Amino acid sequence: MPAAQHHDRTSKQPEPLKPVEVPVFSCIAYLSKNPTGGVHARVANLAGLECDAGTEREALSKIVPAFKRRMAELTASKTEIPWIEPPIPKADGEQVRLIPVHL
Repeated sequence: MPAAQHHDRTSKQPEPLKPVEVPVFSCIAYLSKNPTGGVHARVANLAGLECDAGTEREALSKIVPAFKRRMAELTASKTEIPWIEPPIPKADGEQVRLIPVHL
């Protein structure tokens, strides 16, 4: 290879990608049918998160972002997460959804 076309591969190599640590939290959600129709969802392992919606999908699309916001706020402020250990027992008629939530 002529000298003008020679490239020094060692001088301009990009650094290898380093793994990024992404926190993952377990959201334990309980879902039940509302007596008036629709679905009620509540988080069993973190207090104060619950909602009502027309369907399970809508309920989860509300409760999971709320859980994620709470986790982001607590971790950003370096506040200890007030987990409910063990989680609140589920009531009759509730179904459990275990949802991994990445920040």
